[in-house]
Amino acid sequence: MEITVELLQEMIREKQIKRLREIFDEYNIVNLAEMVEALSLEEALFLFKILKNEITGLLFSYFDAEHQEKLIETFTSNEIQNILDNLYTDDITEFMDELPANLVRKVLIAATVEQRKEINLILSYPDNSAGSIMSTDFVELKQGDTIAQAIRKIKRQGRVAEVIDDCYVVDSERRLVGMVELESILFQEEDDLIDEYMKNEFVFVKTHDDQESVILEMQHYDLMAIPVVNEDQCFIGIITIDDIMDIMEEEVTEDIQKMAAITPIEDSYLQATTLSMVRSRVTWLILMMIFSLLAEGILSQFEEALTVIPVLATFVPMIMGTAGNAGNQSSVMIIREISLKEVGFSDFWKVFSIESKVSLWLGVILFVASMARILILPPSVSLDIGLIASVSLVISLFFANVFGAVLPLFAIVMKQDPAAMAAPLISSVVDAVALVVYFSLCISLLGIAM
Repeated sequence: MEITVELLQEMIREKQIKRLREIFDEYNIVNLAEMVEALSLEEALFLFKILKNEITGLLFSYFDAEHQEKLIETFTSNEIQNILDNLYTDDITEFMDELPANLVRKVLIAATVEQRKEINLILSYPDNSAGSIMSTDFVELKQGDTIAQAIRKIKRQGRVAEVIDDCYVVDSERRLVGMVELESILFQEEDDLIDEYMKNEFVFVKTHDDQESVILEMQHYDLMAIPVVNEDQCFIGIITIDDIMDIMEEEVTEDIQKMAAITPIEDSYLQATTLSMVRSRVTWLILMMIFSLLAEGILSQFEEALTVIPVLATFVPMIMGTAGNAGNQSSVMIIREISLKEVGFSDFWKVFSIESKVSLWLGVILFVASMARILILPPSVSLDIGLIASVSLVISLFFANVFGAVLPLFAIVMKQDPAAMAAPLISSVVDAVALVVYFSLCISLLGIAM
């Protein structure tokens, strides 16, 4: 049977409670959450009253921020408590980050003392830090525990832990000293100590580490979870792969927006207000409009050349457009490598060398393509003008490739975001250089008096 929004609405109207519970037990909860979002508030509230608490907690975690806020506004303290009891700590703090202050207070009032303590701990860390995205739901073992003691703790703590495959071992002062894999102790003798099977070498991050460094560590070591410690090396949380996937999506979206000269917006495209969209774009558009005056000023200096040989204007868009595209290509590749920590300013001369070689090869190919286009397609021009246009294209392309690659590297030294710095500058500078190169060659080689 295919489950649809209409079917759920019909069952709610007819109060088919048993069948609804069966559906939410059997079918994919992510797909069901999308359908519940399409229901009215009254219909959604009915489901939250009749479904098991663990199901409603899971369902709530997959809603977008807008739907979560509407439900929190309507829920009683007991209903909020049921939701909190069935959410991981990081999921709780994630949705609370989106709530207005009055609803945050409502949630904290409904929370238990222990939940409030954990929530306030995570909310106290800076945005985008490891501490702000960690979960306090994990399995913790003590150094010197026997296998039997460890298994009992895993059974007890594992009911609320995000992961149980990796168990973390602390000493008497709660300093993280090792990790134990569940598989490695599951079939061992009960009297054996977990110390015999503990990994003493492990990867961890600190609470104030930037979330980007967490992503890189987990990618580099291919981890499903990574422990978080404070400055005293005390173990206080873990970060899991599902949290990292969400952050990676946000980071990539932010970089793409910056490379398009858009100030990143927090909401999705469909949820963002018109005003926030305008604000995110208008500043850079004004700056790029001002930068474009540089190209206009240069063009005005060569008006006499255009008056003498008007056909010269025909090749301006081709030279500027190709050079600008080349600069953007090289900058995107380098910015991506910088974000992955594969390239830094120390690689300046390597990058310069690579882009120089690439530019020479691209120059040869585009020179041939340009000459073929000029000789075959209209407008018909003399060979000397065609050669000047093609040579200008090659020189401009070389500059654009190299400039587009090294500018993000200088951004690192200046402690600026390479994506934000490169986007508005590359096209403006490359356009200006392309115009100067083209018209300088025209004046010199065609003997145009200025």
